[in-house]
Amino acid sequence: MKKIFGLILSLLVLTGCWDRREVNDLAFVTMTGYDKIDENQFRTSVQIPLPGAMGGAGSTGGGGGTQGGPYYIDSEIGRNIRESNDLLQRRMSRKTNFSHRRVIIIGEELARSGFKKTLDVLLDQPQSRITAYVLLTKGEALQILNAEPHLEKLSSEALRELSKENEGINVKNVLNDIWRPGKDPVIPVVLNNETENGTSKDKKKEAQLEGYAILKEDKLVFFTNSEETIGAKFLLNKKNHKNYTFPVEENGEVNVHFEKVNNKVSYRLINGKPTFTISFNISASIMQNEPNLELNNQETYDQVTNSLESSIQKQVLTLLNHSKSEGIDVYGLGWYLFRHENRLWERNLKENWREILPDLEVNVKVSSKITRSINPGINIKE
Repeated sequence: MKKIFGLILSLLVLTGCWDRREVNDLAFVTMTGYDKIDENQFRTSVQIPLPGAMGGAGSTGGGGGTQGGPYYIDSEIGRNIRESNDLLQRRMSRKTNFSHRRVIIIGEELARSGFKKTLDVLLDQPQSRITAYVLLTKGEALQILNAEPHLEKLSSEALRELSKENEGINVKNVLNDIWRPGKDPVIPVVLNNETENGTSKDKKKEAQLEGYAILKEDKLVFFTNSEETIGAKFLLNKKNHKNYTFPVEENGEVNVHFEKVNNKVSYRLINGKPTFTISFNISASIMQNEPNLELNNQETYDQVTNSLESSIQKQVLTLLNHSKSEGIDVYGLGWYLFRHENRLWERNLKENWREILPDLEVNVKVSSKITRSINPGINIKE
């Protein structure tokens, strides 16, 4: 009797997989692009792999679904991001699933008008990963989804690898920088560039990372130029920035490989106003000595290290001064004060920090040491 009662009870409790959704019924989105088309008009673009075309003949390289490639790209326009998603779903036979999304592309117009609400929508989707990489582009995000990488079947996978290699920014990082007092986001920029392969007809639009977007809260203010881009890598301590070329007066250029790059910030209060010093401690080895300088000579060694230090200092200050003039705290100096001088921050600096920034004194000091030349068996300086 007890066995029969237990069997009946189990039938009542075990309801089965009544709400299951088979893998064959899902469309896995690997990359999403968001654009602002006009006032109250937003476009969502998605890249969805086609499993049947991933390993078959004729699936080399990229290409949209209509071209027989290994992925399908589609987009829709709505009055907000959520509506554009819903409208896009109407013509898909499978339910879109965002649990495998690796990359999110933000178009320039949307970035200039503010995109925090877009990221908030992602947080509302339980499937969304806050570890998905965020990239900005000049122009529309849709064009980046149509990139045609040579080395990967999916442009989303190519961009994921590029972002990972360059210590990219993810959704969590961006939202943290928006929410933190005294810190503004810095996001890598992605562009489509045609491959440089001479007269070959196999030219494709490869996606590549090209500089940074500097934001004030969630709004794009400017894109970095070449000098500011290098300054950002040092300032944000991007450890992927391993090789560096700099001029040595009129003698040519020297290329070094960074063994160690550390930076730290210190401050002083003068009449209640902070003055900052950002110090860099660098250890490097020579990779290419184009002017064939004799580094065993102390005078020549000092000339090279001084050139290295002044070059880095100039590039870091270029970015700092530009961002400060726009009232942007690219390094997070205000966030540093929030943590170390909270009473001063809350009473005197919090409300008008952006007005203080343009006149804020920030010094940059660089100390470098070259330890080895190209031949690892030759010590240049102990």
